[in-house]
Amino acid sequence: MRSLRLFSILLCLSIFIIITIPIQISLNISKLNLKNIYPLFFYRIIKNIAGIHVEISGLRKKKHKQEDVGTLYIANHVSWFDILCLGSVLNARFIAKKEVASMGIFGFLAKLSNTFFIDNSSKNMIFQYNNFIKDKLLNGESLILFPEGTTSDGNSIKKFKSSLFECINSSDRLIKVQPISICYVRKNNLPMGMYSRRFIAWVGETSMVSSMKEFLSSGSITVSLIFHPEVSMSRFDNRKELTSFCEEQILIGLNKTIKI
Repeated sequence: MRSLRLFSILLCLSIFIIITIPIQISLNISKLNLKNIYPLFFYRIIKNIAGIHVEISGLRKKKHKQEDVGTLYIANHVSWFDILCLGSVLNARFIAKKEVASMGIFGFLAKLSNTFFIDNSSKNMIFQYNNFIKDKLLNGESLILFPEGTTSDGNSIKKFKSSLFECINSSDRLIKVQPISICYVRKNNLPMGMYSRRFIAWVGETSMVSSMKEFLSSGSITVSLIFHPEVSMSRFDNRKELTSFCEEQILIGLNKTIKI
């Protein structure tokens, strides 16, 4: 039964991806505004095919004004499927480490959806990355950052890196930051425990293919996205204080939801 489910999902995913790739390439070439909206549709379809149900709380509808400053969304990172969950509800661009770009079809799809790749090992590039991200935010574009720099087991979070939080320091306008707790809560409509949640996460030496195979064949998954109130640098003395605050908010949301 697991094998049949996996085969069916992979077949549907393959057909949909083959159909959608030329569309996204055409939109990217044309430089139409639709190229930034189409990934929302793409992620929603993939999420549904994969059997992922998303529950959302705290998300505020944004006003569609050109002069609005974008939001930097900060989230914990558990699995590759975090991207499907966030990408299906947020019109925002992902920030990912450069290694993602070389992950075969996954890297190709990340490039198509205009992911911004960074080199975590290059401290000399941090200043340029922060300036690039700041410019995008000030121009109204929103971005999504996983500040752990890696994945956790879904039961807790790892220490956040603060280097890219410098991008919200602006003398022009306040840039908003919104923490998001990603909580994997149910499997086949039954509450998930600490042990079963580790099989959903992509951690340790497990290959991405093995992790995705286990995820897709195990049944439907319910993910809770908790959007915490937006904040800005005006409330904090420096980026490290803001980083700690976001980390604390996300951990509180995670602990309350999965009740650890």
